Amino acid sequence: MKDRLSYGATKAPALIAAALILAGGAGLARADEPSDKNPAEDASAPAAAPVEAPSTAPPPAATTAAPPAATPAPPASVPAPAETAPASWFARPPLALVVGEGARQFKLTFYGFVEADYIYDTTRSYDDAMGSSIVARKDTYDGNHSRSQFSMRNSRLGFAFESPVVGGVKPTAVLEADFFGHQETPPGTTENTYFDSPTFRIRHAYVKLANPYVDVLLGQTYDLFGWQNFSSPCSLEFLGLPNQLFSRNPQLRLSHGFAADGAVGVDVAISAGRPAQRDSQIPDGSAGLRINFNRWKGITTPGNVRTTFEPASIGVSGIVRQFKVNAFAPPPTRDSNSATGWGMAVDALLPVIPAASEGDRSNRLTLTGSFVRGTGIADLITSGGGAQFPPLLNPQQANPAPIYEPNIDSSLVTFDRDNVLHTINWTAFRVGLQYYLPPSGRFLFAANYTQSHSDNLWKLYPRGSADVELLGKIADTSRYVDANLFWDATPALRLGISGQYTQVEYLDGISKPHNLRGMAQTVYVF
Repeated sequence: MKDRLSYGATKAPALIAAALILAGGAGLARADEPSDKNPAEDASAPAAAPVEAPSTAPPPAATTAAPPAATPAPPASVPAPAETAPASWFARPPLALVVGEGARQFKLTFYGFVEADYIYDTTRSYDDAMGSSIVARKDTYDGNHSRSQFSMRNSRLGFAFESPVVGGVKPTAVLEADFFGHQETPPGTTENTYFDSPTFRIRHAYVKLANPYVDVLLGQTYDLFGWQNFSSPCSLEFLGLPNQLFSRNPQLRLSHGFAADGAVGVDVAISAGRPAQRDSQIPDGSAGLRINFNRWKGITTPGNVRTTFEPASIGVSGIVRQFKVNAFAPPPTRDSNSATGWGMAVDALLPVIPAASEGDRSNRLTLTGSFVRGTGIADLITSGGGAQFPPLLNPQQANPAPIYEPNIDSSLVTFDRDNVLHTINWTAFRVGLQYYLPPSGRFLFAANYTQSHSDNLWKLYPRGSADVELLGKIADTSRYVDANLFWDATPALRLGISGQYTQVEYLDGISKPHNLRGMAQTVYVF
């Protein structure tokens, strides 16, 4: 049997090269959704980079110097032509439809992208998106054989709506969807259905009511916890990366920004979000504070295509949630056990080499980072380690054995050997860099490292217990690292390649398998 590492090293380059040829020189890019900014602005294509003036353009001084004294001034009745800066090479007008005039103007902006992904893995651990899946063990067939996948499922379509101000309130709305909808993965469904007929799903669907006192957001978008998506990593891999704080949910959010035009601005927000368990009866509660250094700005790409010009920022946030789980006993349900989950997060965006404007993109360096700790929050950090409920005890040797029917998603809570309910602890962090290469900034190099660890899973599934077989199915530690290279071939076409490494540690302490992924991607942004 060939070693997986050497096998992947010989096969992955060939597959990536073939993928690039099939894609017409394709590369990668992956974007992510609107932030709390104006939806139409947030949905635009890669943001402005350095101005690349045509060779026939006059030198800068020629456009700014005053005319010679001998040149007569134009008559007073003829206005002087306005001086405008040349448009950035990256500038791309939005696809917008405007109806009405003045104060009664309605605007609809279409945005999105078509994305082709070509993926090769050295194990059969993942579908096209890694998500919270864990690497297959080395002593399994899947852990020793590779897989290749071609996918269009991350292609995206969005609509941003703006309407007139009424009573001092500015209504806007966003509706955005992709093709990662809920459906069985192979072998639960055919591969033809999974890749060629994917399910359309909602990513963002919200209304925002902005006014000078408080902004109200109603609907589904990024959670306030972690101040998503302001400091998200730049990567070809589908967000969220393994171990990344990343989540979208229906919510009701109230927020306000102080001194937005000052040197230092402060954003505060509170939200009530979809409860992680509907039977808990209580929505998740979140609150956050973020400091923006508005004179210290840089270039950043959260995801793979939406490159923007943002201030340095540091945010802190927290979440509290309640669980009410069916008692660990055979059905029908007669009782429930309660537990409280919580989380805290610190997130940062730091332009190490800042930019002067959206067009100042060459030789710019930006760092992103996040630290999160909490319990009962695996669904918010693309983690979970495959944790599951242990089997019910069967002292009477009943046939069939009794089966526990949980009323909560897996990986959030579990029961110990004494049938006591516990939330599962997780600590995760992420660091990333983005460097926009000279001379133009059209090439972007990005790298990321993430890690998560649970400090109580080993206590909940101790060795020698009745559920010892779960030790070989649950991992309490996960690591991920990637390196990505993007190229903006045109203002609308971004290409890229990526190498990614994942490793997990199973509870049995024996297996620490890893996976290598090679990835190529083409994205056309509109």
